[in-house]
Amino acid sequence: MEYENVFHTILPSMSSKMSRMVGSCSKPDCEHHKIVESILKLAGLRGIDPFYGLIGGWLGIEPSHLLIAIGVIWALSKVLRQLYNFLRGVVTEHFMSSVQVSSRDTACRYLLDWLDSQPTMANSRHLKAERMITKTEWIEDDKSLLGRDRSGRYINYSSIPTRIKPRYDPAVGKHSFWWQGRYYRLRRKQKTLFTEPSQGQSVFLNQDDIIISCFGRSPEPIKHLLAHTREQWFAARQNTTTIQRPSHKKSSWKTVADRHARDISTVILDAAQKQRVLADLNEYLHPDTARWYASRGIFLRRGYLFHGPPGTGKTSLAFALAGVFGLGIHIISLLEPSLTEEELCTLFAELPRRCIVLLEDIDTAGLQRAEDPTPTPNPNNPDPSLPTHAHAAAAAATSGVQRTGISLSGLLNAIDGVGSHEGHLLILTSNSPEQLDSALIRPGRVDLQVSFTNATRIQAAGLFVSMYQHSSLSSPPYSSPSPATSSASCSEVEATNKSLTATITPDTLSALAEAFGAKIPEGQFSPAQIQGYLLNRKTAPRQALEEADAWVDGVMRQKERNSKVLGLDFF
Repeated sequence: MEYENVFHTILPSMSSKMSRMVGSCSKPDCEHHKIVESILKLAGLRGIDPFYGLIGGWLGIEPSHLLIAIGVIWALSKVLRQLYNFLRGVVTEHFMSSVQVSSRDTACRYLLDWLDSQPTMANSRHLKAERMITKTEWIEDDKSLLGRDRSGRYINYSSIPTRIKPRYDPAVGKHSFWWQGRYYRLRRKQKTLFTEPSQGQSVFLNQDDIIISCFGRSPEPIKHLLAHTREQWFAARQNTTTIQRPSHKKSSWKTVADRHARDISTVILDAAQKQRVLADLNEYLHPDTARWYASRGIFLRRGYLFHGPPGTGKTSLAFALAGVFGLGIHIISLLEPSLTEEELCTLFAELPRRCIVLLEDIDTAGLQRAEDPTPTPNPNNPDPSLPTHAHAAAAAATSGVQRTGISLSGLLNAIDGVGSHEGHLLILTSNSPEQLDSALIRPGRVDLQVSFTNATRIQAAGLFVSMYQHSSLSSPPYSSPSPATSSASCSEVEATNKSLTATITPDTLSALAEAFGAKIPEGQFSPAQIQGYLLNRKTAPRQALEEADAWVDGVMRQKERNSKVLGLDFF
């Protein structure tokens, strides 16, 4: 059935009106209408002819004129778009400069962090929300965000994630902002990369690229902007130390933590040894030293060996040195079963120019010369004469884990091979330095050895002062329950602590520290043990002094029994 017949059947009045309109039209209009009707028939659209007349009746104009106007506007928009794209290409090519930043580079991290603080970008209509607090970054906790448990006596962190605002970054697309009176354009695009097969698997990786452009034939303004974002990043983290470990693929480094830098005064070590280490590292990091080494054909490398009993501050000193000199720490575990010697060399090659490479407990890494057979003791009855690294190798062999392992020659090649990295500081820590191979600690690989011992009485007094001199001793930071929910026992403890910490002057604190040091046996307690005892009384220096005798007696009896468990009363 034709549309015209249906139209005449359903809407007879409207059809008759249209017929009268056609009948009363002038001769030119009728001829024009016939021409249009003929064109519609040829195009196979004869059924829409009634609608054509209907539109003309409603609008009071010839529909063909409307179609012509729409066609002209469409064609004009195409021409203008082509002209705009042409002029835009000419301006971009000859009158603008651009710099591309990859998301895999740290410069992208600096830029996004800076853009988050810009009002223009914060008010953009196209943003990408991300968590503000990451696992790697140390963020100061806001007391106003803390909640309380049902009793009101203890703090509760369950509401913290709901109160912290996310960070908003530019979404994929085009953005613009102003900085120092100059207009900048930012384009963020995302692409998927197909990586080469690794361990039998191919991986698709999403990579974001940011392109910054500005007017002018020189990219110097953009370079200045990127330098500014980098300065702002490090200025905000001037008192932090970045800790990095190998990534999942062992071919690059990833940041695992950003922590507050540790003050060198908090490390308990002989003053002469501490000063020697600081002076040596300061000279090594000086720019003139690099030129001096190069002029004499000597590789710019430095190695330290920190050795001593556990808990004496070997790792703490490495962390404090990083804070003093503003260096990052790169930690490598040689006990990682999947780490190969080729990957180890790649990790050393990816190190920044100035950094600290930390190899902890090198004596337990199971390093063997290539020609040495690996001993395999009975796991149920190991031979106590075997060194520690042999037990580690035997444990790895019996655990069912296929370990590729790092040989001694592989480690030495990564440290100071022909193509190895220069400019970093290598720190080895060991509890049993006598078990280390002489080739590993020879001069040129280990240039300075620092011996750590258990705390002396003077060092114990220094720990006491370090624990209490920088903190507010007015009241315990964790004891602030509401009056309605506070128990009598809690109030008594708080009152006792206040009485113990009242009127602590520097002279009084020094006297308390001297008395505390006199109660600690010479060379019997590690700094970690003393610090752990003081931490349990971190707001009560007088209480720490009064209970020191009982704690020392309990620990000494524990050592006599060769027990690893200390009674709760002696903590």
